[in-house]
Amino acid sequence: MTGSARRVAPQRDERTVGSARWAASHLRLAVTALALLVATAGVAHAGDGAQFSGDCGSTYVNKKVGSNEQWAITWQVEGDATGNVLKLDGSAPSFIECELLDEDFDAQTLTFDCYGSSACSSVPCGASQWSLIASNLVIPVSFFVPPGVDLDNYIDTCVDRFGN
Repeated sequence: MTGSARRVAPQRDERTVGSARWAASHLRLAVTALALLVATAGVAHAGDGAQFSGDCGSTYVNKKVGSNEQWAITWQVEGDATGNVLKLDGSAPSFIECELLDEDFDAQTLTFDCYGSSACSSVPCGASQWSLIASNLVIPVSFFVPPGVDLDNYIDTCVDRFGN
């Protein structure tokens, strides 16, 4: 073989595939718990909170979901959401990416397609470890903003670090 090297296709590590399946099933349960949380959004737990970023372009949300998870989510205002699902029992975290599909200003809701992954335990890491965990998930804007924010005008509620 002069002048050319033979490329070998990367092999799928069955531990990674199994881990991705496990994470996807557990994240689906977590999304169900999130939907229940959203339905009962009036109940706050100790440690729950939300804050606008210094430039008012994002919000940071930290909420207990179910009895065993703490969610740390960043929402790009009027855009996508990403975050971590921390297990209160000390087990490995999961990760979430949600793509904004629609914003209903009248209903004050956001619709997302959400993808989940477990922590990468061996390379290669990336797209193959993510799977769809919820399609057309509707979440009220109130989930992503601090309490008391005017949902009809939530962007103007934030004053950025420059006083605007």
